[in-house]
Amino acid sequence: MISFAAGLAMGALYWACDVKAPAPALLGLTGLLGIGLGERAAMALSARVARHRTAPAPPHDPRVAELEKASRCTCLPSAPH
Repeated sequence: MISFAAGLAMGALYWACDVKAPAPALLGLTGLLGIGLGERAAMALSARVARHRTAPAPPHDPRVAELEKASRCTCLPSAPH
């Protein structure tokens, strides 16, 4: 909406000053289309790269969880009697 309003204001200013636009309308619209498509392509590429950087979580295995829990134990082994 802000871009549209700024475009209308600049168009009115050009008309009031009786100045021709610096670029033909078709060239300006083509440039805007390129900007929009480039922005979307960059966002899609960055999302794809981010997805590949994060490794999927391994499936939950209760046996592995128990082994990890046992390996973190800091208690001292009991002395033989």
